[in-house]
Amino acid sequence: MSNADPVPRLLGEFQALLDRHAAAIVTRDGIEAALVDQIGWPRVALPGGSDSEPRYAAELAEIARAVPPGRHRQRLEQRLRRRQRRWDEAAATVSLAEADLQEATLDGAVLAAAQALLVTPAWTVHAIVLKLLVLLSVHAPGPAFDGTSPWRELRLILTDLGYLIAAEGAIR
Repeated sequence: MSNADPVPRLLGEFQALLDRHAAAIVTRDGIEAALVDQIGWPRVALPGGSDSEPRYAAELAEIARAVPPGRHRQRLEQRLRRRQRRWDEAAATVSLAEADLQEATLDGAVLAAAQALLVTPAWTVHAIVLKLLVLLSVHAPGPAFDGTSPWRELRLILTDLGYLIAAEGAIR
């Protein structure tokens, strides 16, 4: 049996998957951007609102909420269906669905790798720090919640552990 702490190795695997996932997002977004440049978003312009800002509908329900029943609504619905079909056909030719699937698959692998790391017993304080970093990177809801519990406290604990590691290194 190896005496090496498994957490750093698992962190390396997690980071490699995270890098692959980031690359898959860039690829997928590039395909979508090219598609938008080529044919535009599958949406229709709605009649102007009171603020004169252009409004668009990408779903039939949005048209139904904005336009009363009648010929105008029917024409908008038909136009949207045509644009959605055109988008779907063009997306199939550039493999957008495959890129979506690749991104989603890698996202699942990232989450699984994070979970594997988090359930692995930590052998060192450094491993606990790594586990907290992964926990925060995967599960924290974002900057708007940084000051809320438990995210604030977890970051404070991470800081405390960093000080302990630094102090331990200074003593040696």
